[in-house]
Amino acid sequence: MRLTAQQVYDKLINEDAILTLEGQIKFFLGEVSIIVKQKDVVGNIMQEWLQGWMDHNGIEYAPDTNSQMPPDFYLNLDDKTQNLLEVKAFNRSNSPGFDIADFRMYASEILEKPYMLDVDYLIFGYDMSEDGVVTIKDVWLKKVWEITRRMENYPINLQVKDGVIHKIRPGVWYSDNSTDYKMFESLEDFISAIEETTFKEPKLRDSIASTWLTKFNKAYKARYGKELNVPRWNDIKDKYDVGTVRRYEKAEATLKKSEAALKKCEDRVLMWAQKLSEAKTDKQKIKAEESLKKANVSLESAKDRVKEAKNRLEAYAQMLG
Repeated sequence: MRLTAQQVYDKLINEDAILTLEGQIKFFLGEVSIIVKQKDVVGNIMQEWLQGWMDHNGIEYAPDTNSQMPPDFYLNLDDKTQNLLEVKAFNRSNSPGFDIADFRMYASEILEKPYMLDVDYLIFGYDMSEDGVVTIKDVWLKKVWEITRRMENYPINLQVKDGVIHKIRPGVWYSDNSTDYKMFESLEDFISAIEETTFKEPKLRDSIASTWLTKFNKAYKARYGKELNVPRWNDIKDKYDVGTVRRYEKAEATLKKSEAALKKCEDRVLMWAQKLSEAKTDKQKIKAEESLKKANVSLESAKDRVKEAKNRLEAYAQMLG
Protein backbone atom coordinates (compact mmCIF):
# COMPACT_ATOMS: atom_id res chain seq x y z
CA MET A 1 0.00 0.00 0.00
CA ARG A 2 1.39 3.38 -1.02
CA LEU A 3 0.44 6.39 1.11
CA THR A 4 1.35 10.06 1.07
CA ALA A 5 2.65 11.77 4.20
CA GLN A 6 -0.79 13.31 4.73
CA GLN A 7 -2.42 9.88 4.48
CA VAL A 8 0.08 8.48 6.98
CA TYR A 9 -0.82 11.30 9.36
CA ASP A 10 -4.56 10.79 8.83
CA LYS A 11 -4.29 7.05 9.42
CA LEU A 12 -2.36 7.56 12.65
CA ILE A 13 -4.88 10.07 13.97
CA ASN A 14 -8.20 8.81 12.66
CA GLU A 15 -7.89 5.07 12.10
CA ASP A 16 -5.35 4.07 14.74
CA ALA A 17 -6.36 6.81 17.22
CA ILE A 18 -2.76 7.23 18.32
CA LEU A 19 -3.70 10.01 20.74
CA THR A 20 -5.67 7.48 22.82
CA LEU A 21 -3.01 4.77 22.99
CA GLU A 22 -0.58 3.90 25.78
CA GLY A 23 2.74 2.12 25.57
CA GLN A 24 5.93 1.25 27.44
CA ILE A 25 9.56 0.78 26.54
CA LYS A 26 10.97 -2.49 27.85
CA PHE A 27 14.59 -3.64 27.88
CA PHE A 28 15.69 -7.24 28.28
CA LEU A 29 19.25 -8.34 29.09
CA GLY A 30 19.77 -11.90 30.28
CA GLU A 31 17.24 -12.70 32.97
CA VAL A 32 16.65 -9.06 33.83
CA SER A 33 13.98 -6.96 32.20
CA ILE A 34 13.07 -3.38 33.00
CA ILE A 35 10.56 -0.73 31.98
CA VAL A 36 12.47 2.32 30.73
CA LYS A 37 11.49 5.52 32.54
CA GLN A 38 13.90 7.99 30.97
CA LYS A 39 11.84 10.40 28.86
CA ASP A 40 14.61 11.33 26.43
CA VAL A 41 14.75 7.75 25.17
CA VAL A 42 11.26 8.03 23.67
CA GLY A 43 12.28 10.57 21.03
CA ASN A 44 14.93 8.25 19.62
CA ILE A 45 12.57 5.30 19.50
CA MET A 46 9.61 6.93 17.73
CA GLN A 47 11.25 6.74 14.30
CA GLU A 48 11.84 3.01 14.76
CA TRP A 49 8.28 2.59 16.03
CA LEU A 50 6.88 4.36 12.96
CA GLN A 51 8.92 2.09 10.72
CA GLY A 52 7.46 -0.92 12.53
CA TRP A 53 3.99 0.60 12.25
CA MET A 54 4.40 1.01 8.48
CA ASP A 55 5.60 -2.59 8.19
CA HIS A 56 2.61 -3.78 10.21
CA ASN A 57 0.20 -1.88 7.97
CA GLY A 58 1.86 -2.89 4.70
CA ILE A 59 2.83 0.68 3.80
CA GLU A 60 5.55 1.02 1.16
CA TYR A 61 8.68 2.98 2.10
CA ALA A 62 12.42 3.05 1.79
CA PRO A 63 14.58 4.30 4.66
CA ASP A 64 17.22 6.92 3.93
CA THR A 65 20.80 5.90 4.61
CA ASN A 66 21.98 9.44 5.42
CA SER A 67 21.06 10.08 9.06
CA GLN A 68 22.49 13.60 8.95
CA MET A 69 19.91 15.02 6.54
CA PRO A 70 16.18 14.67 5.96
CA PRO A 71 14.22 12.64 5.03
CA ASP A 72 14.00 9.52 7.18
CA PHE A 73 11.69 7.77 4.73
CA TYR A 74 10.89 7.83 1.02
CA LEU A 75 7.21 7.07 0.56
CA ASN A 76 7.33 7.07 -3.25
CA LEU A 77 9.68 4.28 -4.32
CA ASP A 78 9.43 5.28 -7.98
CA ASP A 79 10.46 8.91 -7.43
CA LYS A 80 12.61 9.74 -4.42
CA THR A 81 12.21 13.45 -4.99
CA GLN A 82 8.57 13.37 -3.92
CA ASN A 83 6.65 12.39 -0.81
CA LEU A 84 9.56 12.62 1.62
CA LEU A 85 8.92 12.04 5.32
CA GLU A 86 11.02 13.14 8.28
CA VAL A 87 10.12 11.96 11.79
CA LYS A 88 10.73 14.03 14.93
CA ALA A 89 9.62 13.64 18.53
CA PHE A 90 9.97 15.65 21.73
CA ASN A 91 8.81 15.72 25.33
CA ARG A 92 5.56 17.70 25.19
CA SER A 93 6.23 19.08 28.67
CA ASN A 94 9.20 21.00 27.26
CA SER A 95 9.89 23.06 24.16
CA PRO A 96 11.02 21.15 21.04
CA GLY A 97 14.67 20.27 21.43
CA PHE A 98 15.37 18.26 18.31
CA ASP A 99 17.70 19.27 15.46
CA ILE A 100 16.33 19.93 11.99
CA ALA A 101 19.64 19.69 10.13
CA ASP A 102 23.23 20.90 10.15
CA PHE A 103 23.03 24.42 8.74
CA ARG A 104 26.00 24.25 6.34
CA MET A 105 24.93 20.88 5.01
CA TYR A 106 21.32 22.02 4.60
CA ALA A 107 22.24 25.26 2.82
CA SER A 108 24.39 23.27 0.39
CA GLU A 109 21.88 20.43 0.00
CA ILE A 110 18.96 22.57 -1.14
CA LEU A 111 21.14 24.16 -3.82
CA GLU A 112 21.41 20.77 -5.47
CA LYS A 113 18.09 19.32 -4.28
CA PRO A 114 15.49 22.08 -3.89
CA TYR A 115 12.82 19.39 -3.51
CA MET A 116 14.24 18.84 -0.01
CA LEU A 117 12.25 21.94 0.97
CA ASP A 118 9.07 19.93 0.41
CA VAL A 119 9.88 17.32 3.06
CA ASP A 120 6.96 16.65 5.40
CA TYR A 121 7.87 16.67 9.09
CA LEU A 122 5.80 14.22 11.13
CA ILE A 123 6.25 15.39 14.70
CA PHE A 124 5.18 13.56 17.86
CA GLY A 125 4.73 15.37 21.16
CA TYR A 126 4.91 12.64 23.81
CA ASP A 127 4.62 12.27 27.57
CA MET A 128 5.89 9.62 29.96
CA SER A 129 4.45 8.99 33.41
CA GLU A 130 6.51 8.12 36.49
CA ASP A 131 5.64 4.47 35.79
CA GLY A 132 7.06 4.68 32.27
CA VAL A 133 3.70 4.79 30.47
CA VAL A 134 4.13 6.61 27.15
CA THR A 135 1.29 8.59 25.58
CA ILE A 136 1.23 10.76 22.49
CA LYS A 137 -0.25 14.16 23.28
CA ASP A 138 0.00 15.78 19.85
CA VAL A 139 0.94 14.89 16.29
CA TRP A 140 1.72 17.50 13.63
CA LEU A 141 2.51 17.36 9.92
CA LYS A 142 4.49 20.45 8.97
CA LYS A 143 6.81 21.92 6.35
CA VAL A 144 10.20 23.15 7.51
CA TRP A 145 9.32 26.86 7.38
CA GLU A 146 6.27 26.23 9.56
CA ILE A 147 8.41 25.03 12.47
CA THR A 148 11.34 27.46 12.22
CA ARG A 149 11.78 31.10 13.19
CA ARG A 150 14.40 33.81 13.53
CA MET A 151 16.39 34.46 16.70
CA GLU A 152 17.91 37.62 18.14
CA ASN A 153 21.30 37.59 16.44
CA TYR A 154 20.61 35.32 13.47
CA PRO A 155 17.90 35.22 10.80
CA ILE A 156 17.09 31.60 11.65
CA ASN A 157 16.99 29.76 14.97
CA LEU A 158 20.32 27.98 15.38
CA GLN A 159 22.49 26.06 17.76
CA VAL A 160 25.58 28.27 18.09
CA LYS A 161 28.63 27.27 20.14
CA ASP A 162 31.54 29.65 20.65
CA GLY A 163 30.33 31.71 17.73
CA VAL A 164 30.21 28.70 15.41
CA ILE A 165 26.91 27.81 13.73
CA HIS A 166 25.88 24.17 14.02
CA LYS A 167 22.27 22.94 13.82
CA ILE A 168 19.01 24.52 12.69
CA ARG A 169 16.61 24.32 15.64
CA PRO A 170 12.81 24.56 15.71
CA GLY A 171 10.65 27.16 17.38
CA VAL A 172 7.43 26.62 19.33
CA TRP A 173 5.04 26.51 16.38
CA TYR A 174 2.01 25.29 18.35
CA SER A 175 1.70 28.25 20.73
CA ASP A 176 -0.22 31.46 20.10
CA ASN A 177 1.49 33.12 23.06
CA SER A 178 4.99 33.50 21.69
CA THR A 179 6.96 36.18 23.51
CA ASP A 180 9.91 36.47 21.15
CA TYR A 181 9.76 35.47 17.48
CA LYS A 182 7.02 33.91 15.38
CA MET A 183 7.31 31.13 12.80
CA PHE A 184 8.03 31.93 9.18
CA GLU A 185 4.94 32.62 7.12
CA SER A 186 6.20 31.26 3.80
CA LEU A 187 8.88 29.29 2.03
CA GLU A 188 10.14 32.54 0.45
CA ASP A 189 10.77 34.14 3.85
CA PHE A 190 12.48 30.97 5.08
CA ILE A 191 14.82 31.05 2.08
CA SER A 192 15.53 34.73 2.74
CA ALA A 193 16.61 33.82 6.27
CA ILE A 194 18.79 30.97 5.01
CA GLU A 195 20.52 33.24 2.50
CA GLU A 196 21.18 35.96 5.08
CA THR A 197 22.61 33.38 7.47
CA THR A 198 25.14 32.22 4.86
CA PHE A 199 26.78 35.64 5.28
CA LYS A 200 27.08 35.02 9.02
CA GLU A 201 28.64 31.58 8.67
CA PRO A 202 32.41 32.06 8.04
CA LYS A 203 32.95 29.10 5.71
CA LEU A 204 29.92 29.92 3.59
CA ARG A 205 30.52 33.68 3.69
CA ASP A 206 33.93 33.20 2.14
CA SER A 207 32.73 30.71 -0.47
CA ILE A 208 29.14 30.78 -1.74
CA ALA A 209 27.22 33.41 0.24
CA SER A 210 27.39 36.11 -2.45
CA THR A 211 26.04 33.76 -5.13
CA TRP A 212 23.93 31.43 -2.97
CA LEU A 213 20.53 32.94 -3.83
CA THR A 214 21.30 33.10 -7.55
CA LYS A 215 22.29 29.44 -7.55
CA PHE A 216 19.25 28.50 -5.50
CA ASN A 217 16.85 30.32 -7.83
CA LYS A 218 18.44 28.62 -10.82
CA ALA A 219 18.09 25.18 -9.22
CA TYR A 220 14.54 25.87 -8.06
CA LYS A 221 13.47 27.09 -11.49
CA ALA A 222 15.04 24.05 -13.15
CA ARG A 223 13.03 21.85 -10.81
CA TYR A 224 9.69 23.67 -10.68
CA GLY A 225 9.72 25.89 -13.76
CA LYS A 226 9.55 29.14 -11.80
CA GLU A 227 11.61 31.30 -9.48
CA LEU A 228 10.61 32.10 -5.95
CA ASN A 229 10.09 35.77 -5.15
CA VAL A 230 12.55 35.82 -2.24
CA PRO A 231 12.55 39.11 -0.29
CA ARG A 232 15.62 40.73 1.25
CA TRP A 233 15.97 39.83 4.89
CA ASN A 234 16.18 43.43 6.05
CA ASP A 235 12.77 44.07 4.48
CA ILE A 236 10.99 41.35 6.44
CA LYS A 237 12.94 40.68 9.63
CA ASP A 238 10.89 42.98 11.85
CA LYS A 239 7.60 41.27 11.12
CA TYR A 240 8.95 38.14 12.80
CA ASP A 241 9.83 40.02 15.97
CA VAL A 242 6.82 39.53 18.24
CA GLY A 243 7.82 42.67 20.15
CA THR A 244 7.40 44.74 16.99
CA VAL A 245 4.10 43.00 16.20
CA ARG A 246 2.79 43.73 19.66
CA ARG A 247 3.90 47.34 19.49
CA TYR A 248 2.01 47.61 16.20
CA GLU A 249 -1.10 46.10 17.80
CA LYS A 250 -0.80 48.49 20.74
CA ALA A 251 -0.40 51.45 18.37
CA GLU A 252 -3.48 50.26 16.47
CA ALA A 253 -5.50 50.17 19.69
CA THR A 254 -4.19 53.61 20.70
CA LEU A 255 -5.28 55.06 17.35
CA LYS A 256 -8.80 53.69 17.79
CA LYS A 257 -9.04 55.21 21.27
CA SER A 258 -7.67 58.53 19.99
CA GLU A 259 -10.18 58.59 17.14
CA ALA A 260 -13.01 57.85 19.56
CA ALA A 261 -11.86 60.67 21.83
CA LEU A 262 -11.63 62.99 18.80
CA LYS A 263 -15.23 62.16 17.89
CA LYS A 264 -16.38 63.11 21.39
CA CYS A 265 -14.50 66.41 21.15
CA GLU A 266 -16.10 67.16 17.79
CA ASP A 267 -19.53 66.40 19.22
CA ARG A 268 -18.83 68.70 22.19
CA VAL A 269 -17.78 71.55 19.89
CA LEU A 270 -20.96 71.14 17.85
CA MET A 271 -23.05 71.04 21.01
CA TRP A 272 -21.62 74.30 22.44
CA ALA A 273 -21.76 75.99 19.06
CA GLN A 274 -25.46 75.09 18.95
CA LYS A 275 -25.99 76.37 22.50
CA LEU A 276 -24.24 79.61 21.60
CA SER A 277 -26.51 80.14 18.62
CA GLU A 278 -29.53 79.47 20.81
CA ALA A 279 -28.41 81.62 23.77
CA LYS A 280 -31.11 84.09 24.89
CA THR A 281 -29.34 85.82 27.77
CA ASP A 282 -25.89 87.30 28.24
CA LYS A 283 -25.18 84.72 30.94
CA GLN A 284 -26.07 81.86 28.61
CA LYS A 285 -24.00 83.42 25.82
CA ILE A 286 -20.90 83.91 28.04
CA LYS A 287 -21.10 80.33 29.34
CA ALA A 288 -21.52 78.94 25.81
CA GLU A 289 -18.59 81.00 24.48
CA GLU A 290 -16.28 79.88 27.33
CA SER A 291 -17.30 76.25 26.95
CA LEU A 292 -16.92 76.39 23.17
CA LYS A 293 -13.45 77.85 23.55
CA LYS A 294 -12.43 75.03 25.91
CA ALA A 295 -14.01 72.45 23.59
CA ASN A 296 -12.01 73.81 20.64
CA VAL A 297 -8.77 73.59 22.66
CA SER A 298 -9.57 69.98 23.54
CA LEU A 299 -10.43 69.32 19.90
CA GLU A 300 -7.05 70.55 18.69
CA SER A 301 -5.28 68.41 21.32
CA ALA A 302 -7.33 65.38 20.24
CA LYS A 303 -6.40 66.00 16.59
CA ASP A 304 -2.71 66.10 17.55
CA ARG A 305 -3.04 62.82 19.44
CA VAL A 306 -4.72 61.16 16.44
CA LYS A 307 -2.01 62.44 14.12
CA GLU A 308 0.70 61.18 16.46
CA ALA A 309 -1.01 57.78 16.78
CA LYS A 310 -1.32 57.47 12.99
CA ASN A 311 2.35 58.31 12.50
CA ARG A 312 3.37 55.71 15.08
CA LEU A 313 1.14 53.07 13.51
CA GLU A 314 2.49 53.80 10.01
CA ALA A 315 6.06 53.53 11.31
CA TYR A 316 5.39 50.07 12.78
CA ALA A 317 3.50 49.04 9.63
CA GLN A 318 6.58 49.90 7.55
CA MET A 319 8.78 47.86 9.89
CA LEU A 320 6.47 44.88 9.47
CA GLY A 321 6.43 45.27 5.69
